[in-house]
Amino acid sequence: RLSVEPQAGLPRELSLRSPPLQMTEVKIKWGKEEYDVTVEEGTSVEVFKTQVWTLTRVPVDRQKYLGFPGGMLKDDDDIAAKAKKLKAGSKVTLVGTAEGGELKQPAEKVIFEEDLTPEQRSKILKEKKAEVLPAGIRNLGNTCYMNSCLQCISNIVDLRESLNKFLPPSGGRDIDTVLTLQLRQLMQNLSNSHEAIQPAEFVMALRQRFPRFAEMQNGGFMQQDADECLRGLLTVLSGTLTNGSSNRIDELFGFKLKSSLKCLECDEEPLSESEDLQRVLICHLGTQTDPVSHIHQGVQLSLKEHIEKQSPVLGRNAQYEKTSSIASLPPYLLVQFARFGYKAANDWAGTNASKVKLVRKCAFSKSFDLFDCTEENLKKKLSQGRLKKKEQEDAELERERKRMSAASSSSTAAVPAGGAAAAASEDVEMKSAEDVEMRPEVGEEFETGYYELVGIISHKGRTADGGHYVGWCLHKKADGKEEKDDRWHLYDDEDVSVHNWKDMTGLSTDLQGGKADTQIAYINIYKKVTVKDAGNVLGSEATPKDSSSAADAKTPAA
Repeated sequence: RLSVEPQAGLPRELSLRSPPLQMTEVKIKWGKEEYDVTVEEGTSVEVFKTQVWTLTRVPVDRQKYLGFPGGMLKDDDDIAAKAKKLKAGSKVTLVGTAEGGELKQPAEKVIFEEDLTPEQRSKILKEKKAEVLPAGIRNLGNTCYMNSCLQCISNIVDLRESLNKFLPPSGGRDIDTVLTLQLRQLMQNLSNSHEAIQPAEFVMALRQRFPRFAEMQNGGFMQQDADECLRGLLTVLSGTLTNGSSNRIDELFGFKLKSSLKCLECDEEPLSESEDLQRVLICHLGTQTDPVSHIHQGVQLSLKEHIEKQSPVLGRNAQYEKTSSIASLPPYLLVQFARFGYKAANDWAGTNASKVKLVRKCAFSKSFDLFDCTEENLKKKLSQGRLKKKEQEDAELERERKRMSAASSSSTAAVPAGGAAAAASEDVEMKSAEDVEMRPEVGEEFETGYYELVGIISHKGRTADGGHYVGWCLHKKADGKEEKDDRWHLYDDEDVSVHNWKDMTGLSTDLQGGKADTQIAYINIYKKVTVKDAGNVLGSEATPKDSSSAADAKTPAA
């Protein structure tokens, strides 16, 4: 207190005090958080940032502010003056990372998808169980005939497993061994990758083993026959994939064909019989006057033919009738449609001899029944398997009927405790075919004579020396629930796509034939259907317990 002499008109004592400091509230927004910071008159920017640090743990040197008038906040700015200029309700944004929230180096090195190899990318997709399209094969100059064959046989699991077990001989490597090793490597690349592969080494080995496939015309490689390529590969593999006195190719594709030869011009000449091993079954397409309209009819026609040969009794050429029947069934059946033939030269028309293609429609379905083409002893065995298959199908239908009836009853009334247990027990017995096959199977395996279609090699074009080959392989069978129709993979060289069965035999594309400028089936690959006996007597009614312990109609792995 300071005392002074009073003056006229003034109080006797005068008190001198400091005026009150002015304070301004600043709203700070940091991420999702908001804070109110009080700024006093004369406060420095460093003090303001220290206040913010106590609230957010963002170090002073990391703090950046957006929203103050005049731009970014500097260390020498008058923070109080800037705070006064803020509009009412406005917020200042704080940018900065709090202590302990800094970015850290990842424990594992980050690898981008672009840096992955095809094998690594394929492995990751398989681990995630993502459905991706399989790998294609690049065309190296009219090699579609080879690509279609390779894709179809690579989908046969039994053949792939045999190739993986192949051990080359120790004493040198001939061309057949080299070709087998290249085929194994190619199939492994197809399994481990989802990008198109380039089969340069395999093509070189194939053309060295079969010089015909190296023929050139007009500066490029000529188109070849897919049937010749497939037969050539099977011939090579039959010599390398040996198993004692047998070989794996004949075990998978070979079947016995029993034939009888009768002379039509001499009744005294005895009937001669023979039996040989075949790998391909031919389907003839008939003639213009007597065409074949179904694969079953064409196969039967190929088993009965007329030939001319020397007769030992007549001492001259005579006409013979050769009748054949199938004496054994292979796990995989190759059926070739006889679509290519030769057209003789015509001097009057000025045309040279050339290969021609028969585009006549020959119907086939997803299943093929060989029963009528087999010999009598085999038919007896097949009859047992067909009866067993019918019994299992009937038992499955009965269980399905009971299940639907129980489900319908439970929706209208509460199920008693005992009934619920019984229903649960019945539900346990309903197993899918895949689940049943994983259990140890007992009893005898029965052949049925039925086959299911799993692969097709088709050709588009009017001649055998041109056109384009593609391969088709069964991907998923229809289950009536998620899959309403069979799904197939189309292998068009490096391009792979998915098609439904109805689209493969529809209007635009009909593999059964009839149109020259669309893909037409040339070689069909079938897989044998067998059934397992649960131990009950043939012809007796199978109980639910017996049916649950027996596998339904099944096929070899493919």
